Amino acid sequence: MSDKISLGPEAGTVVATGRRRGRRPLLSRERIVAAARTLPPESLTMKAVAEVLGVDRKSLNYHVIDRDGLLELIAFDAFEREVALVDLDRDADWRELLRVFTTSVAQALIDVGVLIPTVRFTGKAGLTTLAVIERMIRSLMDAGFDEAQAGRTMKLLAEVAHSAAGEALEAVDDPIDPQAEHVLRTLDGTSGDAFPLLREAASTLRNRTQLGTQFAFELDLIISGLEQLLGSRRRR
Repeated sequence: MSDKISLGPEAGTVVATGRRRGRRPLLSRERIVAAARTLPPESLTMKAVAEVLGVDRKSLNYHVIDRDGLLELIAFDAFEREVALVDLDRDADWRELLRVFTTSVAQALIDVGVLIPTVRFTGKAGLTTLAVIERMIRSLMDAGFDEAQAGRTMKLLAEVAHSAAGEALEAVDDPIDPQAEHVLRTLDGTSGDAFPLLREAASTLRNRTQLGTQFAFELDLIISGLEQLLGSRRRR
């Protein structure tokens, strides 16, 4: 089917009003992401993005199937842009690289904000993220860990970063840790001398902060465990 030609609103203006059969719309993932970024997350739908682009909703299906896929696309784009800023010094010790990487990933997830549930570390990643992960694995293997240990370490770090970012985002709206608060309320009905250690621990954990002491504690614990593992490998 050939394109139809009609006069535009101004004399002498020619406007194409149709598409050749079989021709795919001139869309790209980049254009879709750019359009989606102009919309608030709660209004982000396939139809809304198509309207911003001025195309039929079905045209988006060449790149993304549904709203969940769209959210994932937007989240990973934001995540990739943040991870691209990670500076991994070539000569830095693996422990320092581990801290920089995990903190940067957590911060990137915080910047993703309300879309954080759609960023899951299930094997999907862009080339920028893969390059950073490759650098981290190489650093761990150069330190003496084998491939499996390096891979499992990266998985653990991703999970810690994801959890820490989620808690940091919750702390913005509610700085009180609900679990610690529940424990303290339960203990209020007991004698002041009962469960002194639990009472003190819950009081310490009651106030949540963005990437605070719990996150630092988990990183220290992971590094300490890895050092022990590395030492046992070298003694064999």
